[in-house]
Amino acid sequence: MPHVSIGSPQGYTLVEVVVALSLSLLTVSVVYALYIQELKAQGVREHILDMQQQARVVVDLVTREILMAGYDPRGVNRDSDLTNDFEGITYDPQKLSIKADLNGNGVTGDANESIVFVYDASTHMLRRNTGGGNQPFGEDIEAFVIAYLDQAGNPTTNSKAIRQVRISVTARTSQPDPHYAKNGGYRTVTLHSRITMRNGQS
Repeated sequence: MPHVSIGSPQGYTLVEVVVALSLSLLTVSVVYALYIQELKAQGVREHILDMQQQARVVVDLVTREILMAGYDPRGVNRDSDLTNDFEGITYDPQKLSIKADLNGNGVTGDANESIVFVYDASTHMLRRNTGGGNQPFGEDIEAFVIAYLDQAGNPTTNSKAIRQVRISVTARTSQPDPHYAKNGGYRTVTLHSRITMRNGQS
């Protein structure tokens, strides 16, 4: 009966099998770790993208509202009747108040003609009130800063002198990133817009 050695080409030694299994497990572990790392990185990218989109939406809509401020097709702010006059932008450092006679009926009491933006720092929420209460408008907003400027671009507290509004919107990611050391793990983005009113104040 011929003798077959354990290390012959007809089979593998136990050491070879253990080494092969160890290398396979190591390879699988590395691939899995890279996969998990990529999933986390993808999640961070999605949060950043959502944050940037949220900031753009807020800036774009607020800009459009400001551009329509003071719209007065009936000329009620230029006639002799002072009872129906209105300010397109009313100075208030805590909120942004906008009025426009969108349907041209001479008053600003109809839907979406009197709009107030209020920032709630406790909930990181920008709210928009068109007469039916403060409705959520911008989520994960870390700051909403308003500056009122006159025709020359100087700060003013006089509603009648307001001709430009500068807004700064800082949005943050919806969830903190444990690998981001600043701001409690929340990444932020700040967008600025300086809007010149199309319609003059009364």
